Amino acid sequence: MDQTIIRLLHLMPFHRLQSARRTLARCLLVGFLLTTAGRPAASELKDVSDFASLEKYAAALALQPYVAPPAAISPFFDDLKYDGHRQIRFREDKALYGGTDTYRLEFFHPGWMFKKTVSLFDLGADGIAKPVAFDPALFNYGELKLPKDVQYPAGFTGFRVVAPDSMLKRKFEFLVFMGASYFRAVTTELGYGISARGVAVNTIGGDPEEFPDFTHFWFLKPAAGDKFFKVLALLNGPSICGAYQFDAMPGKTTEMFVKGTVYLRKPVKMLGIAPFSSMFWYGENTHPKPLDFRPEVHDSDGLQIEIEDGPSIWRPLDVSKDLRLSLLQTGKLKGFGLAERDREFKNFEDLEAMYHRRPAVWVDPIRGFDKGSVTLVEIPTGEETWDNIVTFFQPEKLPAAPAEPLHFEYRLSWLEEHYPGTLAKVIATRRGLAMKSDDHLYVIDFARGNIEPPPPKDWVPGIDVTITGGEAKVLDKRVMPNPETKGWRAFFKLDIPEKTNLLELTCELKQDTRAVSERWMYQWRR
Repeated sequence: MDQTIIRLLHLMPFHRLQSARRTLARCLLVGFLLTTAGRPAASELKDVSDFASLEKYAAALALQPYVAPPAAISPFFDDLKYDGHRQIRFREDKALYGGTDTYRLEFFHPGWMFKKTVSLFDLGADGIAKPVAFDPALFNYGELKLPKDVQYPAGFTGFRVVAPDSMLKRKFEFLVFMGASYFRAVTTELGYGISARGVAVNTIGGDPEEFPDFTHFWFLKPAAGDKFFKVLALLNGPSICGAYQFDAMPGKTTEMFVKGTVYLRKPVKMLGIAPFSSMFWYGENTHPKPLDFRPEVHDSDGLQIEIEDGPSIWRPLDVSKDLRLSLLQTGKLKGFGLAERDREFKNFEDLEAMYHRRPAVWVDPIRGFDKGSVTLVEIPTGEETWDNIVTFFQPEKLPAAPAEPLHFEYRLSWLEEHYPGTLAKVIATRRGLAMKSDDHLYVIDFARGNIEPPPPKDWVPGIDVTITGGEAKVLDKRVMPNPETKGWRAFFKLDIPEKTNLLELTCELKQDTRAVSERWMYQWRR
């Protein structure tokens, strides 16, 4: 039975979003804005040796009042601009777990926008936590002229994980933690793009969005031949505490196993797990397009969802003058993620950003995704600087008290594409006005898919188009082979009365009553 329901919510006026969208900047730009990180006792933090002990510590910390420590660095580093801060480079030969046959760590220096520091611990081979102290000898300060009495920072602002050199026969940085609870990864073939984070708090719902921080990290010393790099992280913020474990392995698909337990210090309007932020400025389906030489500009072009005993969904991203907010309620969620399906350079023409080589992300639920909704927030933007797309899973039931934990686990894949099985996938969405008419025309290209048993050569699938949320009439729906893509092209027109302002559209290809394609879902707004 199809258990997917779309509910369109308008919870925040647009003027409230002007500040909110700033908080959705890329992980390397948010950290400096956030000064809300608790200061747990160092002696107790040294007792953390594994996820269970960190979980115990986070549970106790959640019962204590939140304390925001001062976040300040010396005036010299605080006043650095971009060109000055980029002079500071980590010395590669100083990496923690140095060598070329194992994973190793390099650290980021505070300064310019990056002012908040985190505490790092090395668990070593014996599991005993030893602080990783800041040392200016770890860095090359380039052409910066440091004052004789310069005061160095007390810690680092984050870290990067470098894979063993044997993987690509060269240095390969594949994972970065920096800023609030943000982290990003790449694959052996795709660069940075989407940002992940530990948790989303009040992204929607009317209250100011909260960004708890990963304030402390514990590294499990890797050995030669280890497939996964493992790190523990403490999450702390005004409303929430949590314990996390990340097991990461780079490759053509970079795999991460994420395990978390969070405790609410106080009730929140909204809590999202497995959250991501991305950027969509404009695409092939956007009207009007900005005056830019590039045909499209985006890190991701769609939200993909799979539901047990339900549809596989593809929702193309788009933005307009108003916030677009969708909650896709699911029964049994098989997985979800953001994707960049457009891989043609000619559709971007950007030699620097290389948007056609941005990774997709896919979440395979393991625990804690039983009942809830996948949420998609699309925020208006006039540039490519800000991450204006947010998605996450909202559990239907939240903890009622600080002592009640919320457990979750998921496998997170950074990859080129998650395929919807044998179904015909959506490969392009275009729209406009029909010639000599004010009817709205939609043109959707599908890959051919793999239908068993194979239909006759001259077979053409049927098309099912549905409309909810407002009044409109479907005209001239049809499907034809697309010889250029070797797949199918679906067409339909809509006669939309003036009184209609919002529509939810779906389109599927059918063989009799059986869906043979993904369910294309789209939101039309006047």
